[in-house]
Amino acid sequence: MFFVRLRTAVICGLILLLATSSMASSPFLDYRTDSWFLPQSPSVTGGPVAGLFNPAAFALNDVSGSDFWWNDGNVRGGLDNYGLGFGRGVNFAMNTTTFGTHAESYKIYDYQVGLAGGARDHTFGLGYRWSRGETQRTARERALVIGAASRKRNWLTYGTATTISLESQSAQFLFDVGLRPFQKDFLTIFADWAVNEDEVFFKEGSWSAGLEVRPVDGVHLGFRARELPGSNDLEYSAMAGITMGFMNASAMSRYNEDGDLLRRHYLLRASPPFKGLPDPNLLPTKKAVYLPLSLENKVLTYQKYRLFDDKRVAWLDLLPLLNAVRDDDKIDIFVLNLASFSGRPSLIWEFRQKLLEIRAAGKEVIVHTDRTTASTYYLASSADVITMDPMGSINIPGLALSRSYLKGTLEKLGIGFQAHRYFKYKSAVETLSRDSMSEADREQRQRIVDVIYESLRDGMAEGRNLSVQQVDGLIDNKSTLMASEAHAANLIDDITRWESLLRKLAVQRNARPATHIPDNFHRKYWDSQWGQPKKIPVVYAVGTCAMDSGIKGRATSAYLRGLVHDPDVAAVVLRADSPGGDPLPSDLVAEAIRMLREAGKPVIISQGDVAASGGYWISMNGTKILTTPLTITGSVGVISGWVWDDGFSEKLGITSDVVSRGEHADLYANVNLPFLGGIPRRPMNEGELARTEEVIRGMYDQFVTAVANGRGMTTDAVHEVAQGRVWMGGDAIANGLCDNFGSLDDALQLARQEAGIADWREVEIVEYPPRPLIQRPSFGPKLPGLFGIGERINRQLAQLYGVGADTVPATVEVPLGAPGLNAYDVEYLQSLTDNMGGASLLLSPDLLPEDWRQVEQE
Repeated sequence: MFFVRLRTAVICGLILLLATSSMASSPFLDYRTDSWFLPQSPSVTGGPVAGLFNPAAFALNDVSGSDFWWNDGNVRGGLDNYGLGFGRGVNFAMNTTTFGTHAESYKIYDYQVGLAGGARDHTFGLGYRWSRGETQRTARERALVIGAASRKRNWLTYGTATTISLESQSAQFLFDVGLRPFQKDFLTIFADWAVNEDEVFFKEGSWSAGLEVRPVDGVHLGFRARELPGSNDLEYSAMAGITMGFMNASAMSRYNEDGDLLRRHYLLRASPPFKGLPDPNLLPTKKAVYLPLSLENKVLTYQKYRLFDDKRVAWLDLLPLLNAVRDDDKIDIFVLNLASFSGRPSLIWEFRQKLLEIRAAGKEVIVHTDRTTASTYYLASSADVITMDPMGSINIPGLALSRSYLKGTLEKLGIGFQAHRYFKYKSAVETLSRDSMSEADREQRQRIVDVIYESLRDGMAEGRNLSVQQVDGLIDNKSTLMASEAHAANLIDDITRWESLLRKLAVQRNARPATHIPDNFHRKYWDSQWGQPKKIPVVYAVGTCAMDSGIKGRATSAYLRGLVHDPDVAAVVLRADSPGGDPLPSDLVAEAIRMLREAGKPVIISQGDVAASGGYWISMNGTKILTTPLTITGSVGVISGWVWDDGFSEKLGITSDVVSRGEHADLYANVNLPFLGGIPRRPMNEGELARTEEVIRGMYDQFVTAVANGRGMTTDAVHEVAQGRVWMGGDAIANGLCDNFGSLDDALQLARQEAGIADWREVEIVEYPPRPLIQRPSFGPKLPGLFGIGERINRQLAQLYGVGADTVPATVEVPLGAPGLNAYDVEYLQSLTDNMGGASLLLSPDLLPEDWRQVEQE
């Protein structure tokens, strides 16, 4: 809105000046006669060269640029007429003009400093201009130059600028427009109109018009016609230019109506706002080019802190680089240091797919490791060559899922627990209600183990050209292999260190390191596509399904609803990585996704490590659901439990009494334990248990119906694969709960397709929630809040550290830990106790292999 008002104010000011001015001439650098070095009109050309006449053009480039121009006019000899400009937000430009003849000549130097800003679809600028030289012979006055430009449509750009004297009422006004009939930069048609304040606006102004053709990126051909001021005579120019890498060179030959060559104008641009031809190999060489990338001791995750976070690597930061390496013809070898690297399993799988794509593009991939687990070796096995540190090792013991049971512990403590479990596979509360694994739980856990084991094993075997029997033998007979053993078993190709590997590439392979960033990795090239690209938000729903933590159902659903009527948003990708939890935040997010689909905006679900129970609830309404072979999903079911004082307070010598009104009011009356919080006084009676079952079964029916509606299935078909059963990604596809295997990158490409965005169009990827600026202080793992105990102690300890109690437990971790529990375990127990007796869409965290649960702790 600010920029709309600014443009309106500029135009109104121009009209006012036109109505009140009376001077006979404008003592300025004259756009009508002195801008032949511009390839097109200012709002089309953009950058410093155009900023001399419209300061807003400086900000039409995505990066700071530097332009230099001159012509072949020969008055004194040498470089008589030239200029330069550089900058973006803060900018400078100057132009030198030589007047007279060889016998008697003089120079005028016009200078301009200014500020420019705005966004891709609208910019503004302000410049201060002054002159030096023999200004008494050709008048020059100090002036302000005000400009604005708009690219609200990908087929239209227009700009307006005025130069206003600070010494008189003189002014010059400039309006220009550019059109791209095919919406691509292949053909651009432009026109402008310049008029002095003493002229009749539409009668005595001067126009120019032309076109530019780019048959391929980096080749520019153009034509321009211009009306001379004060006459009907025309002059013409033909332009030819070429862009290579980050440098553009153009030549404009200027002719009169009789076809006589008047002058040639030249322009050099560093970092122009358009793409170029690939960099030429100026020094032909037979050496291969390698690009090294060290991810040593990094953690691959979804988001990282914007400042002071050298530990994490965000996947959406790494992904564009991998795609650029794949597509860059000048890179032959990609060398990757994965020493002590770790990451989320789903992202490890996606990373592996990208390395396979790079190999399929004809490039060699070399991976260096030191100590690897099964998942990181699975990633490394996608490479052509694997090297290992002499003291490195590969740890591949197989896979196991263990579960601990607290039924006996609770009995010894005098704490009772009632499990509200009515569906065969919904086993989340078995850890509190049983002393061993149920057959249904054993069945689904064994399937998880088998699929993960076979996926990793088969990937290793395929990558290293081994049989699955050979890999099974190494797992069963070796478990851990030192570097020499791994080399003998053909699991690695060489034993060396990272620095030695790079030296070997130079000496033994005659390779040289890349001297450039892969093409199109960081530049946006705003001129290649006018206007603001359509947005595809990537929304992370990660962690337990809770209102203000985990997936943050309250804030996330509000953000999604806000996208419904956002015209810039074409589609949405939701990354679901949640074991479930509270039904309310789950349904808030699911409803917002449904609203987006009803508004015609596709929502592609990209499942991570786990998207089960509540994590599947937030997935089910997606236009398409992409999963991975390592994803745990499904678990369409509902569960609950009730903890009560079964003698615990008596052991402590605590008694209690209660007064109440209402048949069931005393059910929620607690025995309050000093410093530890409260615990319900009694178990549920038969009537309360019956009502709880009725509620849970009703919610289960609602869940099944919602899945059927979201997935286009019958309720009977959903019920067959529901009952709380967890499924691996491939099984979920076979059962209709998901659509295909796919990565986050695949989800983004599918979102483009579903939204009807052509492949050549640029899109803007935005993340939600925004990345935090800096990591808050961490004092260690937070005590779980069972029965309110943890929260009270956390608050007291926080005060000892001088931290405000109102910030705990949401943002501060304290040193009193819970041995053997990680963040997933804590969230799980907290979810159970926060929702005492209420229905939960929850998956037990011990369905995840232990090393998976540790990734985000690092």
